[in-house]
Amino acid sequence: MVLIPATCHSTAVLRKFLAVLAVILFLLALGFYAVDRRVQNRLSALNSSSLPAIYSAPLDLAGFLSRIVDEPARVAVQVRSMLTARRYIEVTGKPATAGEFSIRGNQLAIVTRSFKTASGDLHPSSTAQLPLGMLPEPPGGGAKTEFEAGRTATPLLLEPQAVSFVGSDDVRASTFTPLSQIPLKIQKAVIAIEDERFYSHMGLDVIGIARAIVRNIAALRLVQGGSTLTQQLAKNLILSPKRTFSRKLLEIPAALSLERHLSKEKLLELYLNEVYLGQEGSVAIHGVTEAANGFFGKRLHDVSLAQAATLAGIIRAPSTLSPRKYPKRAVARRNTVLKKMRELGSITELEYTIAVKEPLKPVSHTRHRKVAPYFTTAVEAELGKLLELQSARSSGLSIYTGFELGMQLCAERAVTNAVQRLEKAYPNLVKRKGGLQAALVAIEPYSGLVKAWVGGRDFGKSQFNRVSQSHRQIGSIVKPFLYLTALDRSLNTYKVASPVSILEDKPMEISLRRQATWIPENYDHDFRGDVTLRYALENSLNMPAIYVAQRVGIPALKRTLEGFELANSSPLVPSLALGAIDATLLQVTAAYAALANSGTYVQPRLFIAALDNNDERLATSDIRERQVADESAVFVLTNILEGVLARGTGKTARNSGFTRPAAGKTGTSNDARDAWFVGFTPNLAAGVWIGLDDNTSLGLTGGGAAAPLWGEFMSCSAPFLPRANFIQPRGVTRLRIDSESGERATESCPPASISDEVFTVGSEPRRVCHIHGESDQNSGTLRDDAYRMPRLPAPNSEQPETRPEPQPERQRRREVGFWDSLFGG
Repeated sequence: MVLIPATCHSTAVLRKFLAVLAVILFLLALGFYAVDRRVQNRLSALNSSSLPAIYSAPLDLAGFLSRIVDEPARVAVQVRSMLTARRYIEVTGKPATAGEFSIRGNQLAIVTRSFKTASGDLHPSSTAQLPLGMLPEPPGGGAKTEFEAGRTATPLLLEPQAVSFVGSDDVRASTFTPLSQIPLKIQKAVIAIEDERFYSHMGLDVIGIARAIVRNIAALRLVQGGSTLTQQLAKNLILSPKRTFSRKLLEIPAALSLERHLSKEKLLELYLNEVYLGQEGSVAIHGVTEAANGFFGKRLHDVSLAQAATLAGIIRAPSTLSPRKYPKRAVARRNTVLKKMRELGSITELEYTIAVKEPLKPVSHTRHRKVAPYFTTAVEAELGKLLELQSARSSGLSIYTGFELGMQLCAERAVTNAVQRLEKAYPNLVKRKGGLQAALVAIEPYSGLVKAWVGGRDFGKSQFNRVSQSHRQIGSIVKPFLYLTALDRSLNTYKVASPVSILEDKPMEISLRRQATWIPENYDHDFRGDVTLRYALENSLNMPAIYVAQRVGIPALKRTLEGFELANSSPLVPSLALGAIDATLLQVTAAYAALANSGTYVQPRLFIAALDNNDERLATSDIRERQVADESAVFVLTNILEGVLARGTGKTARNSGFTRPAAGKTGTSNDARDAWFVGFTPNLAAGVWIGLDDNTSLGLTGGGAAAPLWGEFMSCSAPFLPRANFIQPRGVTRLRIDSESGERATESCPPASISDEVFTVGSEPRRVCHIHGESDQNSGTLRDDAYRMPRLPAPNSEQPETRPEPQPERQRRREVGFWDSLFGG
């Protein structure tokens, strides 16, 4: 038997132990290196770029101020709100650094920030002083003029705002505030209750961990945590908030890494801006600045000691300590924080006594909400067709759009007001399945960029996007394109019409295939005999529209609609003249935007470009345009559509005080299922739809329901739009016309019967007025601008037959209902 010395055995064990220890230390070092690299990358991303986001268009502050006519004090409130939303800081003295502003009396002084544009270029910072207020009335009275601020030749651009963060179901509400601007009472409150030895440890608080273990064992449950502020920051900034064992282990090296790279002051600054403080619907509140504004409606430096302690107390359990939802719990936790601050000497006994007696008083309303959710989801869906969003997010994706947040707020407010107004006036709508719905979209005509987008009344209840996903019958919205076909010599081969062309507003029956008969009617079931084209379109008469369609031909109308991308697969049926086709609100608004753009159609664009952190373009949206109608004919049509708002079916659009030059058209689909209004100025086209998702009868017209909504939106949006007039092209002439004869007016014509009219060159009347002149040689003859033709040929697949003899009234009523439901009217 051989005996092995004990010393040899011990040496072997020691070697094995050291080997295992070496492996463990190597693995720990390797793990720390991996975590440290992850921390460095995250910190680098924070320093170089914000989260992947969709950005609005820059705001021209000088132009905005030039178009507001209001009292200086009210203008100052608007401007202050706009600037604080962009994280500008109001100072008492003269602004010195970018991001500062001051308001003294009716003067705004500001230093704007530099920002990157959609092309990746840097727009420089600017210093400016602008007046806030109305100029005095000119001598002798008269209308008040606009602000002098608008006279400046150079726009003053404010940087784009983040509309939404890409790839996130929840919206993150966060406003970054430097530590130097966060009150000491908030800093001390957070340190006292969350990490009293913050300035003495290196990321881990051994004493705090040991004490937490003892208390948890004594209570037989988890009553206290031992995480430091640095560990919590690592969890929020680097790791996942999910409570898992692996995440808890990773907190330690991540905290040590953060302490290695950042100073205590920078760590505290990041923590106070990143800490999660509650959820309001789909909005996650991060940082003490947003929480102070959201819970108390205050700016950070206005928060009291008691409110500072409340914010610090929420950190432990935001969902169960919300001051709005659970005020008693919030007060108890606040008092605990105040007691801890007193124990540490952060506050005096007197301060403690006063603070614990202060009422909580959280604001009752919810400030945070998801901004433009229908638009942002549409943008992400569009980009998803061009690139891999998940991969792009890791590269610091920045999506630049033409979206205007000010207009979006106007749109959302107008939709909400319209729905509430209609439900109050028609209580039966409240009981309808799914409830009343409304949608609005606004497009810049010459660029195609979307400026505002509301896809429904409540995104939280229904994510169905009624701007781009809902195909509905467009009704009389089609008529401008029918009349444009008649006005434009390049679109029809029959005869060029003019605003004074005579059309027949009389009963008719149209034979279709299989011995069917369609008997259309006007909306009011009345007939007016001969009417002018202008009168027919301004008052949206059906019978004249059908007569025009018969003359230019349904195939010609379909070609026009296809050119404006409204009817790619529509059948060649007579009811096409009355809008018996389905289209989305986006399609319809883009078609009207082409009218605002002098007949040039521009494809709608949801974004301009998507860039990564290195300003490399990942995706672009170029302008795609084509001329689809003659600009002279479009101008004449626009002039008629201005009359729709002045005295026609869309005159309710003016009730909200919008007075700028504008044109538009109402639309009511078959059985009043859909109410439409689409209108435009030279620099904005906006479309409105109101209806029910189940496509049942709404019982409302476009003029009664949709036009007022449009008018409210445009009136609110006016400060964001430069004033502009429709420019008359060379191919248009103006004449004084006698309204009774439809001929050129003479000095003998009564002033009351004379009106100014526009014509494409060559379509104007040739005769002078024969009614009020010396000669009556033309008396009794047909007006030379009458838009008539002989009896139409026998029906075929493209051209219907007109039969002048009406059927008996009983049979006629029955067939009106059947064919009206089939084709629309």
